[in-house]
Amino acid sequence: MSDFTTIVGLSVVAVLASLLFTQRAKLDPREPPLVSSTIPLVGHLISFLIYGIGGKHSLPIFTMSILKQRVYIIASPDLLPSVRQNRSTMSFNPLFTAMAQRAGGIQKPGLQLLREEELEGQGLAKKTVEVMRPALLGNKLDHLNEQMIHVLKHIVDQVASSPTLPFDLYEWCSDALTVASREQLVQAFIQFYQADGHLSASSLAYSRWKAQQEAGASLEDISRLEILTGIGILSNTVPSCFWLLFDILSRPELLSAIQDEIHQNALSIDSTGTHTLDLADIRGKCPTLLSSFQETLRTRSNSGQVRVIYQDTLLNDRWLLKAGSTLLIPAPSINKNNSTWGSDAGDFDSQRFTKIAHSTDKKSKASGFLSFGLSPHICAGRHFATGEILALVALLLVRYDIRSIQGSWTEPKTNAKAVAASLPPAAEKFMVTAVERPEYKGVEWRTTVTPGKGTLPVGFLTKVIS
Repeated sequence: MSDFTTIVGLSVVAVLASLLFTQRAKLDPREPPLVSSTIPLVGHLISFLIYGIGGKHSLPIFTMSILKQRVYIIASPDLLPSVRQNRSTMSFNPLFTAMAQRAGGIQKPGLQLLREEELEGQGLAKKTVEVMRPALLGNKLDHLNEQMIHVLKHIVDQVASSPTLPFDLYEWCSDALTVASREQLVQAFIQFYQADGHLSASSLAYSRWKAQQEAGASLEDISRLEILTGIGILSNTVPSCFWLLFDILSRPELLSAIQDEIHQNALSIDSTGTHTLDLADIRGKCPTLLSSFQETLRTRSNSGQVRVIYQDTLLNDRWLLKAGSTLLIPAPSINKNNSTWGSDAGDFDSQRFTKIAHSTDKKSKASGFLSFGLSPHICAGRHFATGEILALVALLLVRYDIRSIQGSWTEPKTNAKAVAASLPPAAEKFMVTAVERPEYKGVEWRTTVTPGKGTLPVGFLTKVIS
């Protein structure tokens, strides 16, 4: 596996440290209690890199010192409504701007365009994200999904060509979802824009270009920002796809139920015997698959929500967050909180989210689900990424019998250092074989996306909190 994700993770931590203003004074009595480190100065920074960002403390909120700078950590979902209510006093955008410089290679004056207005910039980073949202919903999302699922179908077709040859499942997911290296893509994007390709591209591509072009961004900086967006998508979709496959394939009864669900609700067969899989039906009529996906995100997410505090903020009328400090909300602490999810919060329950869809406490559950972010910084591409993952998983599961060459589904070791990834990538190969199911040998496959169903059903928690 490439070390690229780890490099981005190191950049995130470096950016985090560089963003923090000097806060060396003693804590205000209203600030969260300080948690000390056994290693002076950089002890918590080392813990981030070695163990990920999962919380180890039972406090609802506490303060950590990283390179003598102040970071607040929230570990209780009870504080999240107050974080959302104080969105005007804190933001993720400064981190995005710093990452654009370090990981994207964008320099002045491009950075001044991106920098948030609260810090005397022009706020282009925020505007670019805002124009993405309508381009990733409804018919525009259907158009993107139609193109995406056709590509994935051809990739899945190729699996049948080597039925006895073992392959690394994680690497296969990466190959199926991957993009080229940053610099290669930058040049490709520049050529794409110079040839006016964006004028006939998707609404998403055009709207992002238009927002940046009107603000005065250079063609190279626009291209680099697009690559930075692609990095985020790739670092999250690959491990998400792998772990969803693992969580299903390692449970034979669940696998059988999902295969039957897809066959009955999302697969049609015409008079010529052609089999057509509809992504809209996978999203809307396969609740066990969708619930399993959300449960994989809930139980395995290693992400963290970051906010830079613009001005002194009081959470729940009790906890003071000082201006210039940074707030971190680790998803593992929230996603597995017993007060939200019950005594089995640490267990994988494939039906957990189907039950939520018919319950009256969706909002309380939504506050305990951070895998797609925290309002107002919800992942704009979550519907597209979900469609991509569900399509690839459904195509693979319904057509092939996949088996671990070890004979058992033992979890591979993970790379906890990859803090830029929402789910930890596999740190070792996981070899499998894939044999085409007998009933589908010689069958012609097609894919489609029924228009008008460009979002996910109500049971999908991000509809509640976005």
